[in-house]
Amino acid sequence: MFELIKSIAFELVMVPVVMVTILGLIYVLGELFNVISKNETKGIER
Repeated sequence: MFELIKSIAFELVMVPVVMVTILGLIYVLGELFNVISKNETKGIER
């Protein structure tokens, strides 16, 4: 019974950590692409 509780607690801790990690990676990649595209289109007015 204790093993079950331990594994459930471990999963409850890990799921938000993984979610935040994935969202953070997406955010960082978006920021990087924003900076790259801004640098490439400096001379071009939209």
